Amino acid sequence: MKKLVLYFTATLLVAFLSSCSDDKSTTPDTAGTGLPLAIGNMWKYDSYEIDANGNTIGSKLGSHTNTVTGTITLGGKSAFILVEDDSETKDTSYIYTDADGIYGYFSPEFPGGTAMWLKSIDFKNTKWDIFKINIDETDEEEGTTTKGVSGMKGERLASSKVTYKNKSYDVQNYINIIYSDVVVTYLDENNTPISQTISNSDTTYVSLIPGLGVYSSTSSEVNYTDEDIEVRTFKDILVDHNLK
Repeated sequence: MKKLVLYFTATLLVAFLSSCSDDKSTTPDTAGTGLPLAIGNMWKYDSYEIDANGNTIGSKLGSHTNTVTGTITLGGKSAFILVEDDSETKDTSYIYTDADGIYGYFSPEFPGGTAMWLKSIDFKNTKWDIFKINIDETDEEEGTTTKGVSGMKGERLASSKVTYKNKSYDVQNYINIIYSDVVVTYLDENNTPISQTISNSDTTYVSLIPGLGVYSSTSSEVNYTDEDIEVRTFKDILVDHNLK
């Protein structure tokens, strides 16, 4: 099962179809951005498992399409509606753009969570925080304390080239990283404080073809078993598109 925030990020970035236009009206404006966006725009992707070198493993796992289905005012922002359809399920994402970057709407499924817009792509910085949470928790019943930081950050990587439909394209590459660095302190059988540092991260890679859309998105799935931790990496690759 995908982690909630990682699932949100991957869905958002695969659906990323826009650029750095100013939000000046009740209708999202993409004129002159080089990445046209309109209701009815569609992108189709094939999904594969890949190895540590980025090579595909086995046959295609499936396909899905991302389609712009409309616009909406959400959280005070005028945004686009993106629907991902893999023939079995449909997932909806919301994005908007301004002069600073691309934002996705995150609505937590757990009680008490706060819906918010998060910046997944930053146009003005090579590195940025998407969100950051300071952790300072005490479980008196278990006798443990947890202190540290958790969050998500983004980074722009060097550009590269890809071949799509027998044509070479320059692509812009980005990563989003979910991370946590915490220190857990507990009492052993002798009531001696023991501290343990726990650090982990998950990374999503996205490659964009300017003027066309997302070329690929790569993310990992972590499965826990009784004996081991299994990490599998998957990549969605653009195979077709239609721009209105």
